[in-house]
Amino acid sequence: MIYKFNGNEVPKLSRVGGKAKALIETTKAGFPVPEGIALSVEFFDSWLTDIKSSVQWQAMLEDTSKENCDLVKERATNMIFSADMKKAFEAEMESLKGDIFAVRSSSPEEDLEGTSFAGMYETLLGQRRESLEKAVAEAFSSCFDFRVITYKKQHDMDLDGTSIAIVIQRQIASDISGVGFSLNPLNNCYDEVMINASFGLGEAIVSGIVTPDTYVVDSVKNEVIEKQINEKQIGLWLKDDGGVEERPNKKPKKQALTELQILDLSELIKKCEHHYDKPMDTEWAFGDGNLYLLQSRPITTYFPVFPEMMTEPKEPKKLYIDYNFLMQGFSEQMSVLGSEIWGLVMQDVKGGIGRGGLEGLFSNVHGKTYMNVSHAYLGFGKETAISMIGAAGADNIKKTLESIDLKEYTQIKLPDAMKQAKKNTIKFSLKMIPQVIKVMFADYKTFLANYLELTDNIIKQVNDINKTADFSVAARQVTYLATTLLNDMGLIVGAMLSQSAINKMFKGKNVESSVINLGMDLEGNPTGEMGRMLFMLASQKEFVNTKSKSEFLSNIENNTYSKGFMEMYESYLEKFGSRVFMEIDIASKRVYEDPALIYEKLVNININDSQIEGVKERKQDAYDKLLEVAKRGGFEKKFKKKAEIFMSLFGYREHPKHIIVQSIAKLHDKALELGKRLAFEGKLNDAYHIFDLRLEEIEKVESGMNINLEACREKNLLQYRKIEHIKGWPIIIDSRGKIISSKVIAEDGDFIGSAIAPGKIIGKAKVLHSPYEKPLNPGEILVTKCTEPSWTPIFINAAGVVMELGGPLQHGGIIAREYGIPCVSGLIGITDEIKDGDLIEVDGTNGIVKVLEVTADEM
Repeated sequence: MIYKFNGNEVPKLSRVGGKAKALIETTKAGFPVPEGIALSVEFFDSWLTDIKSSVQWQAMLEDTSKENCDLVKERATNMIFSADMKKAFEAEMESLKGDIFAVRSSSPEEDLEGTSFAGMYETLLGQRRESLEKAVAEAFSSCFDFRVITYKKQHDMDLDGTSIAIVIQRQIASDISGVGFSLNPLNNCYDEVMINASFGLGEAIVSGIVTPDTYVVDSVKNEVIEKQINEKQIGLWLKDDGGVEERPNKKPKKQALTELQILDLSELIKKCEHHYDKPMDTEWAFGDGNLYLLQSRPITTYFPVFPEMMTEPKEPKKLYIDYNFLMQGFSEQMSVLGSEIWGLVMQDVKGGIGRGGLEGLFSNVHGKTYMNVSHAYLGFGKETAISMIGAAGADNIKKTLESIDLKEYTQIKLPDAMKQAKKNTIKFSLKMIPQVIKVMFADYKTFLANYLELTDNIIKQVNDINKTADFSVAARQVTYLATTLLNDMGLIVGAMLSQSAINKMFKGKNVESSVINLGMDLEGNPTGEMGRMLFMLASQKEFVNTKSKSEFLSNIENNTYSKGFMEMYESYLEKFGSRVFMEIDIASKRVYEDPALIYEKLVNININDSQIEGVKERKQDAYDKLLEVAKRGGFEKKFKKKAEIFMSLFGYREHPKHIIVQSIAKLHDKALELGKRLAFEGKLNDAYHIFDLRLEEIEKVESGMNINLEACREKNLLQYRKIEHIKGWPIIIDSRGKIISSKVIAEDGDFIGSAIAPGKIIGKAKVLHSPYEKPLNPGEILVTKCTEPSWTPIFINAAGVVMELGGPLQHGGIIAREYGIPCVSGLIGITDEIKDGDLIEVDGTNGIVKVLEVTADEM
């Protein structure tokens, strides 16, 4: 029932908890751990039986109120050792030297990766030998604390399984103590150790009564790279006769640790990490001239880098950008199959610029798509590489890259795959030149007609392939076919050049808003058309009178809406039934599969106060105003030509993606059909499990091979499950885990971003992290990280838009201009700065967001 730290056995975590197990392990590994014992879960069997058979326990299970938890805790505090417990306890305590001890909880559920229970369990310091039984009961009782029980309920843990072990450890009379992290928790860098230190016992830091010194050590170079020395007024000190006391420190401004102590401690912390092969959070102390390790536990909140993307500590580093976040407007992981299918799209995009995987420019790893900035820098040069980021509409990311020393990430040899990607880019650019010339100086209408004919042929071929080929064959053929559109994009380049020419024509003429408004209601923009069709459906009286989702679904299933409404509905499904959140992922459920998805869109559209109305008139007003200025300036003819090309072609910028998404949706249907067959045959537990398989595995089963698909699935999801707790993926990260942050810029209280769509609006903020997590009410301003096409109905409602990421050519920017909504972007971190209900002003003309009044609960 009791384990010595220096015993022969390392018990299971379920018997002694994470804290005790780590102390036993590190003692056996030779770490300087003060001696101690662990009272196992079994040691407390009789206490737990008593508690869990009590009326107080039953009342707490029925109602986990603070009052009921306190009654259970009070019962536990008054427990005493049985004769057997006392005999075993005293026998083991004889082996421990000293008279003063620390008593700590060690729950089997505490200090694990994902459940920290930080600060919730009881720690009792300075306990004399004769008072240990009472201290043990008090520490034991903390597993019934209201905070602990609430935390367990929030994490869906079984309350009936509540148990605890207790650690009793020789108390170190610390001169200096604190905590240390084997990676820097502020920037996630694996090669930096962060240390907090103060005088006296470390509980002063944990309890927050003192602001400790902070030291950051480069663990590769073994040098202190950052120090912050704080005034440590108060300390907790061990009393000679037991207990602790709070008293002023004699030299509060003195650096707590010497340089040598910092480096020795950093080495100990890193050794702890290497022992466990994971980042560790430690508690330590210097006492009597010696360094002691008091606790070690996994860090629960760090961001893990995928193994394929990591470099070793002393190797040259690489820099990555989350490309789906940058270009597609979402940071969530795609499915296993979805990531592989999108990888096929990326490798053939723009003449093969995306080929090469981890050795090229883009890589699809465990559901994420990353751009290798190091390879881009070496392959294209700094200016071109950074301009590629800027061209994606990410000025703030571009500025962040310009602000760091990229030499740190370019000490590598350029892989052959990246050299080939560079050649493919040059070939693609040369191929574009004749196309652009035809658009700009010949008949762009013929060019556009040819493009639209090509898209029709592609969709027809996609349908034919899906009818005849196995899924594994169709996947490769369809993705290649769909990406051929992106190799024939002279009309978009011509439109962009026309836009640039218009900007130059009117520069300095005080008509910037009219220039941007020229981009409203553009021809050929499928996302804009989708929004208008949704608005029309939501405006139909039949839908307005629909009282619930169940009524809507019943009317659709039974065809009880009018013929006109059903025709509009079917037309929407035909054109846009494939457009959903994370639509580039083959696993994403489509609207045509589940009509509830379209109901969710329609019911959230405010048809009475919509930005979508009046855009045609505003666009015409902008054109007329610019034409008048052009007449006065003598460039009327030039303006008309460029404006005609821009307005006729620029909307098609999102059209190739629309075709790609439609093609992926066709593959979705084919994969699901196969999944249903495999589920019927007992080879998959669920049809949707097909999306957790790789193409190679699907190819094998289609060829008749007998393989364990569920075992393949579990292997494929292994890396996913390691990081399923991650929220808020970073945009820029290096191969040693360091997150490069781009902060929101504030000047005199104003947030300065990028002007995306002109106009000025005042309204209450509504912060959304997903399209339909809560309603966006009339007059409210949407504040979000970034968007993709599934956000279109939300834009219809928005009085204004504020985004962390996205530029004029990203989805959010295009739709904001198309609908005439004031929009500011490039404000990384703004979703943390602005809260629901804050009264804000969005100046989309100048790129400024002002907080005029904060909500009452922030004051």
